[in-house]
Amino acid sequence: MSIVLLIPLGLVLCFAGGASVRLSVLLAGFAAGWLLASVLGADTLLALLVALAGAVAARVAVRVLSTSVFAVAGVIVGAVVGTKLFMIVGGTSGDWVLASLIVPVAAALCGYLTARLKLPMLRLGTAAAGAALVLSGLGRLRADGFTHLWRPESALGAVVLVVLWIALTETGRRVQARSARPDDDAPDAPA
Repeated sequence: MSIVLLIPLGLVLCFAGGASVRLSVLLAGFAAGWLLASVLGADTLLALLVALAGAVAARVAVRVLSTSVFAVAGVIVGAVVGTKLFMIVGGTSGDWVLASLIVPVAAALCGYLTARLKLPMLRLGTAAAGAALVLSGLGRLRADGFTHLWRPESALGAVVLVVLWIALTETGRRVQARSARPDDDAPDAPA
């Protein structure tokens, strides 16, 4: 995915992701597929195909499991968060084993929390996933001072990335919470 698409996709997910479960699932499925394919060394065409497959799989999963829509949305958003965590912890190595541990654990944890907490957790998860995409897009610019936002190569770069990720996530969560309708936080709100 080019930077031209990565940053706007991240901004939509970060600041409006909780507004629509369907939109969140499609965007997060696409993003998770693309980020994981890219970090593991796929070329652009393969990354795009994996991203499209991720979006389709995410949408099908939500459709089939509509009674568990918040859990499924949380799992998919968690996959984006888990992929960015993998990139921080060991993403420069392309280690499939580490990726297969971190990504599913983050996805499962986000799925569980979103199923329990509904929209507040969906807002936090989409804000975190969107912030991860925005920072990844900025890191892909390859401009001085930004490269650590894609794959940090030093402890300081990782710390800067995490601090920026947390700040942007919290900003996105607050924007989503402020723009929510009063009935959005009802336990069974379908979004």
